[in-house]
Formats: sequence, structure tokens, C-alpha cells
Amino acid sequence: MVNEERVNDQVDPSVLKVVGRKKSGLESKSHVRELAGAILEVIGKYQNAKLRAVGGAAISNAIKAIGVAQKRFGEQSEVGDELFHQIHRIDVDFDGDIKTGSLFVVRPLSAINGE
Repeated sequence: MVNEERVNDQVDPSVLKVVGRKKSGLESKSHVRELAGAILEVIGKYQNAKLRAVGGAAISNAIKAIGVAQKRFGEQSEVGDELFHQIHRIDVDFDGDIKTGSLFVVRPLSAINGE
């Protein structure tokens, strides 16, 4: 996972690029936990995290990591805050080959409600 994305020639440090390599059970769980930690770290710095995933395995890893991050965030929250996520369809250009993927925007519910 890489924590940089260019948007209009500006680097967006809140973007995490999710990979979907086929891994053994333990490696996959470790990768998902690592991604969940990265989500929480990015939210702590930028108030939201954006996960860009292309391909079934990457999207599956993103969804699992969001679930783990939601659990950890709820346990760490002093006010019972939760994470909210939205999913957007995106087109990604891989050297002229356009692929469809998903962009998951994750943020604390309190940030949305203005608390």
C-alpha cells in the first residue's frame, strides 16, 4: 500500500492504494491488520482516509481492513464514535489500460455530524 495519490497535480496524502495479492491465510490477515492500522493513522492526521482498490482481491482487502479499523476505532474512542465509509466507483489508468475500481472514503461519524 502506498500513501500518495496525485489529484490535479497535487499529492493527496490521505490516499492508500490497496493491493490484492494472493497470500496465504496468515499473510493475508497480517496485511489486513497492517492496512487497518494505516487507515487509523491517516484518519488521525487528515480526518479521513481514502482507499483506492482495483480488482476483487484488493477490494476484499479494503473491506476487511475497514471492518478491523472500525472495531479498533470504536474501542479507542472515548465518546463512542464510529467510522463511516462511502464507496465510489472510479476509473484508473494503468499505462493506457483503464480499469474500474472502488474508492472507499473513511472518516469518523463525528466529523460528518459536526460534533
